[in-house]
Amino acid sequence: MKVQVCHGRTCTERFCKYINTRLENDKQKFSLNNVVIEDSKCMGQCKKWPNVKIDDTIHNYMNPAKAAELIQPKPKKKKK
Repeated sequence: MKVQVCHGRTCTERFCKYINTRLENDKQKFSLNNVVIEDSKCMGQCKKWPNVKIDDTIHNYMNPAKAAELIQPKPKKKKK
């Protein structure tokens, strides 16, 4: 999974550094070896900042907790 965190001017003014830190911490915590986290240039959606792109999908209005939910493993449902 490729995760890009926008580091354009508007996103830099809002949470992007904290989003990177949270994603890196969760990557280690959950041993997500298949996750690659990168900084990105402006994604062109400045009015919906901060932005995080996962594979080919851009997620808007992110904060560290919301971004972390996107990469955390989903709990397995118990069969009845």
